Amino acid sequence: MSKKKKIIVLCSMVALLVLTGCLNYFLNRPSNKPTDADNQNYTDYFTSSHADREASRSETVMYYNAIIESEASSAEAKAQAEKDLAALVSSMETEQRLESLIKAIGYQDCLVTIGTSNVNVIVKAKELTDQEVAQVLDIIISETDKTAANVRIKPVDA
Repeated sequence: MSKKKKIIVLCSMVALLVLTGCLNYFLNRPSNKPTDADNQNYTDYFTSSHADREASRSETVMYYNAIIESEASSAEAKAQAEKDLAALVSSMETEQRLESLIKAIGYQDCLVTIGTSNVNVIVKAKELTDQEVAQVLDIIISETDKTAANVRIKPVDA
């Protein structure tokens, strides 16, 4: 790879880093809206978690797109970036679908993250009964290829 192409790739990565920092700053600014303290903690936790996840994912997507669009990238690197990007998009769609289904059974908010082997579910609740855990677990198992042993369900009571 020529020196000029390396400089372009490096500048692109620095620009992505600056963009991520700006997104993080603007998405995590404290709100001046007066609300109940407990409700604010819930809102802050879930809003912040969703915003952090979105910012991280946006940065990753931009990174993959930079590899795919770069003339300096090898065919193998482009193919791997395309494969990884498709897997990320699929994971994002599944997480969003799971969150919608969990909210549909009565939870005000939740956060689902899918890793390579585990699914983590955080629901807005003081505590969960065995029946509630079973409902959430049933959704995860029916919508993914994960087993019960690979699912973690936690209530968050701020």
